[in-house]
Amino acid sequence: MWPVVVLARADRLAETAEARATALAVNLDLGGFSDRLRDQGSRTLRNLRSLAVASLVWLDSWRSRQSSVIGPDSHWCELIQEENRRPHGRTAMVKTSESSLPAGERVPPEDTAAAGVGEGPVRVALDKAFTRAAAEFGDPGVQAVAMCDGELIWSANSGKAINDPPAPVTGSTMFSFASFGKLILCAYTLRQVESGVLALDNPISAYVGQDVPGSDLVTPRMLLTHTAGYPDLYELPETAPLFEGGDHYDPNEPYTFAMLAKGIFQPVNPGERFEYSNAGFLVLTYVLTRMSGGDEALERDLRHFLRPAGVTNESLTAERSQEAFRRLAHGYSIEKEGVLVDFFTAFGATGIPTDLYGLPFGDGLFAGTALGGAKFLDALFVGKRLLRPDTIEEMIRTSPQAAAQSDTYGMATERAEVSGRVWQGHPGGYGGFGSMGATDLTRGVTLMVVANRMNADTAVEIWKELAEAYASVAP
Repeated sequence: MWPVVVLARADRLAETAEARATALAVNLDLGGFSDRLRDQGSRTLRNLRSLAVASLVWLDSWRSRQSSVIGPDSHWCELIQEENRRPHGRTAMVKTSESSLPAGERVPPEDTAAAGVGEGPVRVALDKAFTRAAAEFGDPGVQAVAMCDGELIWSANSGKAINDPPAPVTGSTMFSFASFGKLILCAYTLRQVESGVLALDNPISAYVGQDVPGSDLVTPRMLLTHTAGYPDLYELPETAPLFEGGDHYDPNEPYTFAMLAKGIFQPVNPGERFEYSNAGFLVLTYVLTRMSGGDEALERDLRHFLRPAGVTNESLTAERSQEAFRRLAHGYSIEKEGVLVDFFTAFGATGIPTDLYGLPFGDGLFAGTALGGAKFLDALFVGKRLLRPDTIEEMIRTSPQAAAQSDTYGMATERAEVSGRVWQGHPGGYGGFGSMGATDLTRGVTLMVVANRMNADTAVEIWKELAEAYASVAP
């Protein structure tokens, strides 16, 4: 029993240290200190954050040892072409006008069962919409979750996580989030801005020198808003052979940024035009990795950042671990004559395909459960536990370049309007997986859908039906 006690104490120690550090950081930001006291406060802040990180490192190390003992275990339907190519694509969302709004708190426990939750007309409406929508797509593997002000109000699972041998989707099944992960990475990046270690409008050469073409001109803001001007690289002759269908594709061989950098060229008119490009998020991830001190350091920092959302590596992760492999669904794509292609087995992957998620792929960095994705959105937009309200306002504000194209894209997030309700979030699709998560900022409601079928934009369409059903019964 002693490991359980120590684990709980380490967990509490990390939470306490981070809470005190956060409170101190807020006070320092308010400027209510003399210069000398502010210096002392800054040192205390660093010590508290170091204590939190040290606790987390120990905690993660303990969990890893335990795992090794246990063993491996815009407009709807307007698809941007990247969605069905290599990129962790973005499906265009319903375009709407500028708006931004507030809400509450509380986080459901991590082990909340994902079955039918909720009561009355909301549960009935969502159950019916989910069953109908999933059937329309041939019953793919799907998880869906609804939260309101920090509380889980409904969830459902359907279909198979793996077709052969058959395994059902459960509440703990993990899915690749694809481009939904851009929203998570953006929030982490903006936290670095709040902490003063990154400046949105500084050239990235301040962090990576001349390692990246155009680094003297491109800024983190441009990377987050898809205005940096980097052409997408997945169909370029320099990099296309490295991916599915290419002569050098090996889903068991780890990728590095150096491999991808062969397809990153001088940006075109940086800062002038909004053009969705995954290459910019690859560059952003390289910047963050350099700033953190390497891949493992960035993974650790991401875990630390996500702790206030109440998630663990079991529900939201950027790490391709044996534990994740044991619980990860397989992604499927419908090919000619309706044949389903398993993205894991079709190309010889013996574990998680190394291009599916994780570093260096900042354009689709995360995997997890629908509940993990929903907890993140709730903590970000509703509970305001990950970023300051003014930072969130800047994040969701449509960029001038996107507005010029009648788009609503801000920093890795855009708006959708369904049945008169305005939602803020991001879709994604890659490797046979689809995702869609968004929050109604006015009402504090979050809907998250993940699916292991990509072609027909499965997750986005199921999400839309759930949003329409919720609007029909909830004020």
